[in-house]
Amino acid sequence: MEKYFLGILGSYVDTLYESDSYPKEGDFSHARFISWSAGGCPFNVSAVVAAKGSKVRVVDMLGKDEDTTPFLLNEMDHLHMDYESVQIKEGVTNGRVLIILTGDKRTMFIIDPLRPYYEVDRKMQELLDNAAYIYSLMHMINRSFKDIGPLLEAKRHGARIVLDGSSKYDDPSRVKILYDLADGLFINETDYERLSEHSPKDPKEIIFDNGGEFVVITRGSRGSGLYLKDRNIYMPAMNNIDVLDSTGAGDAFAGCFLACLMKGMDYEKALAMATVNGAYACTVIGGLGGVASFEELEAFAKEHGYDL
Repeated sequence: MEKYFLGILGSYVDTLYESDSYPKEGDFSHARFISWSAGGCPFNVSAVVAAKGSKVRVVDMLGKDEDTTPFLLNEMDHLHMDYESVQIKEGVTNGRVLIILTGDKRTMFIIDPLRPYYEVDRKMQELLDNAAYIYSLMHMINRSFKDIGPLLEAKRHGARIVLDGSSKYDDPSRVKILYDLADGLFINETDYERLSEHSPKDPKEIIFDNGGEFVVITRGSRGSGLYLKDRNIYMPAMNNIDVLDSTGAGDAFAGCFLACLMKGMDYEKALAMATVNGAYACTVIGGLGGVASFEELEAFAKEHGYDL
């Protein structure tokens, strides 16, 4: 059976506005509509992986009576994600994100989806077991599964679980989930400091002690660091670009990195390509700005004098 990338989603509809005054004028701020698109971190990452030629399957739960459900399903289809396993249920609400851009500042209002835990039957367990990589937000795992037994079973079948580590870490159960599951972790330096405060020792050491493969710490304009058990790799950012919107840049980075691993590239190449994809996403408005082919990224890197 062909292995695939599996995204455990919690899909949102992103609505972007531009404002010259928010939040300075408070209740009297005005905003201009820019666009709306499907979004959410795992959604964006899955779309980026699919754009680079890997087979992508997704799991999600959407509201039967939600007006955004047909739009989200259509976007999954358009972005070449297999959504056969998406569940449509009554009493479920879809997530929404309001994004206000003011100059180079961005304010996000997140309305989380409401839904029950997944019921993991044999079909879903097989879906988890046969994935090459399973990707999601750490708190989405906590929200989607009553316990992590099905994911631990998938790991025993060879699936590698990669998490986005964004969290306040005020819930010890989330920290335990991360360390029990993560074969790979993407996290920014602020969240890594928070995770460190709630961990008995350096989080990288705990992940490697538990059999994890990599940790990527992103540092914005200062680039990123890839930490492996036997070595570290540092990569400068592409700073000679005209930034239009940084929404989804981190998702573009993570998705490209995983797409490279899916294609058998080494870690150094994956990190370089991911850096280019994160920069590319900043030149496009919206969270799906990182949806680009490898060929498009190579041309973008060459145009900006970035050595791949």
